[in-house]
Order: sequence, then structure tokens, then C-alpha cells
Amino acid sequence: MRKHPECGVIITGDFNQLRDNFMKTHYRFVQVVNVVTRGQAILDKIWTNMEEVYTPPVTISELGSSDHNMVLLKPKAKNSVDTGCVTRLTVRCMGPKEKATFSMALSAIKWEPLFRLDSCADQYSYYQTVICNLMEICFPTKIVTRHTADKPWVTDWFRDLVRKRQRAHMSGDLNQAKILRNKVNRAPFET
Repeated sequence: MRKHPECGVIITGDFNQLRDNFMKTHYRFVQVVNVVTRGQAILDKIWTNMEEVYTPPVTISELGSSDHNMVLLKPKAKNSVDTGCVTRLTVRCMGPKEKATFSMALSAIKWEPLFRLDSCADQYSYYQTVICNLMEICFPTKIVTRHTADKPWVTDWFRDLVRKRQRAHMSGDLNQAKILRNKVNRAPFET
């Protein structure tokens, strides 16, 4: 730092046992975390000499089995790095409820008209029409967004689970946030 005093430095970590006053006195660093990170204490800190470049940090729920909240520090300037693209896809809703409805509807079909048809082509056409109509009714389509960088296990259900966990954490419902955190952690292995 003596050769390049204008360089930006960020030091992060769990400062539970460390006396960190020397950062302020010797290096003129500023501690920017002002929200609790574990229980009612600020144990995880971010020291920097360029605090004006960042928005005030926020905490988000724990990662994995950690009992410390994560601290998110975002730059004020927008990044122009290409991070992939978002695509829209049309998919069919094929959850357990929809599959059960389809199964019940399929078992209720009267196939006698199919057997009365003379040609194989007519039978196939009738069969295809019945099945396609059932699929349109039982498995409705919806438009979903996907990102090119998404992992295969990042599904709509998984995204919804993460959103619920974040909402619970931000609203202060820590018990629900922990339950949802555990579900999020197990989700990639259950798909």
C-alpha cells in the first residue's frame, strides 16, 4: 500500500476474537457493516478504504449450516459484464396434482367409438385427438424464464423456495427462515 496508496482494499471475515482497532488507526479503514450478523452482535465485518463506492451492506440468511448471516456489499456503479441471457420458454405444468387429474380423466374415457372405426389411420387420428385434448385440459401451459447460467436443479419450485426463505429472513421470522434454509440446502439432492 505504500507504493500504491490509491489502491482499494476490502478485508472481510469473522472478527469474533480479533481486536480490530488497528485497522482504523493504522490503515484508515472504515468498518461498513452496521447490521447484526449473528444473534444480536456484529461479528462478521467488512473493512475498506473505499466505503463511498458501495451501498450500505445488508444481511441475508445463513448459507448451509452456518449460524452467521451472510453480508451482501454491492457496488453503487452497475457492472457491464455479460452474465448470460434470459430466455422465455413455454412449458406444461406436470405436477402430481396435474398427473392425478390426467390419470383420472384417462380412465374415464369411453373407447368404444375408437373400436368402431374401420381404418387404422382413423383410429390413430381419434386416439391422438383424445389424448391431445386431455393434455391441453390437464396439463396447461405456462411461460417461464430461464437463465443460461442456471444449473439443472434450479427449477421454479427451487426459486420459489429461495424467495420464501429470503422473505422469512427479511421479515424477522428466523424459525421459518431456518426451516426453509434446510429445504433449500437439501433441494438440489432431491431432484
